[in-house]
Amino acid sequence: MAIFGQGGSAAGEPSAFARLVPSPMARGMLLAVAAGVAFQCLNATIKLLVADLPPLFVAWSRWTLGLLLITPLLVASAGLGSLRTGQLHLDCLRAGSHTTGYALCYLSVALIPLAEAAALGFSGPIFVAIGAVLFLGETVRARRWLAVIVGFVGVLVIVRPGFATLNWGTLMMLASVPVIAASNLFAKKLTARDSPQVIVFWQSVLATVCFLPLAILDWRIPTAGQMGWLLLAAVFGQIGYLLMINAYRLADISAVQPTFFLGIVWAALFDHFLFGRGADLPTFIGAAVIVASTSYIAHREAAAARRQLR
Repeated sequence: MAIFGQGGSAAGEPSAFARLVPSPMARGMLLAVAAGVAFQCLNATIKLLVADLPPLFVAWSRWTLGLLLITPLLVASAGLGSLRTGQLHLDCLRAGSHTTGYALCYLSVALIPLAEAAALGFSGPIFVAIGAVLFLGETVRARRWLAVIVGFVGVLVIVRPGFATLNWGTLMMLASVPVIAASNLFAKKLTARDSPQVIVFWQSVLATVCFLPLAILDWRIPTAGQMGWLLLAAVFGQIGYLLMINAYRLADISAVQPTFFLGIVWAALFDHFLFGRGADLPTFIGAAVIVASTSYIAHREAAAARRQLR
């Protein structure tokens, strides 16, 4: 997994990814885009599952299977001692916010289209940017604020919000956004001392524990086919979080967050091909605005990083 990071060997040589993309900021941006794809694949799988299974049972199953997948890989590659953390208190705080936010999110995905859920979730970078200033001491440049604001305008073009269209799914998704933003801020804080693999491992352990009481309330026995989809959700989720946390290690969280706006494109495609929901003209206009804002921030941050390396 060192391919994502700064080093690829014991001698400190750069990884293949670092040689291909020398700028840490650019690598962070690319990893964040890849994470967005993985997360929308996860959301599409979840939406398929919650048609037949309780959402909170699906959440617990996805984390449990994810834990069973990642633990043997980590132990085999670096030994049992590699799973130790000195920041368990931060892991627990993150688990609390993560469980609350994603419980609301999973419940909402069952009620509203993926593109709408993704669009509402993209108000998260605003909370992350504010939190990065207040709690992480990051300097958020004007161009980052501009990218966040312009991207969110694109989201509004797609959703075209109006009070008449609000329902419980929309309200739960809106409520989940600042809580999930807090979870992402804790993740960024954890990267100062722990590797992405350790962070995802403890996230999986604690999420499994936290979601278990919620799953017991509506327990089901999945069919063989449903187990296959749950396993796929676990794979998408673990890959997404490993990519995301590696992105947070390479770049300021407020810089990489706008790239997640691209997820609206993948969500709209899933809505069309998997759930028979066609994208209208405002969706494409909004997506174009989002892609433009994301491309702009990626270009400016990469250019700034290159100047610092000179």
